[in-house]
Amino acid sequence: MNELELAQLAMPAANTLLSAMVSDGWQAFKTRFVRLVAGGSGDLDATEASIDELQQRILGYDARGDLQQGQNEIFALLCAVLSREPAARDSLKELLGDIEASSSSVNAQSISQNATVRDDGVSFQQISGKQEYRNS
Repeated sequence: MNELELAQLAMPAANTLLSAMVSDGWQAFKTRFVRLVAGGSGDLDATEASIDELQQRILGYDARGDLQQGQNEIFALLCAVLSREPAARDSLKELLGDIEASSSSVNAQSISQNATVRDDGVSFQQISGKQEYRNS
């Protein structure tokens, strides 16, 4: 993977991971990200501690309104990982897809609503359907 391809994948990936790290849903993805970053080294405990420290810094940046610094750190980490292990690209894409799918706020494909207008007023008679809310 050349430097341009690396940057084209790592920059949007850093943005998606940054959003996940500052959300309530991060714990659902952290283990997979730790495995991805650890790669062949297999030192999951040290990698997890490093990722936890990164997340704490990012939460600090978020509190100060400087998430760009966090995105830069994640970008640098991803560039190092993908340079070291180009095969991690597929795992990263899969993780990003799952993060993006989980952050959809509402799945409202079958909502129906009936209303009746009488005497210049609207009376809602029925609302039915299925709504699924997810943390973003």
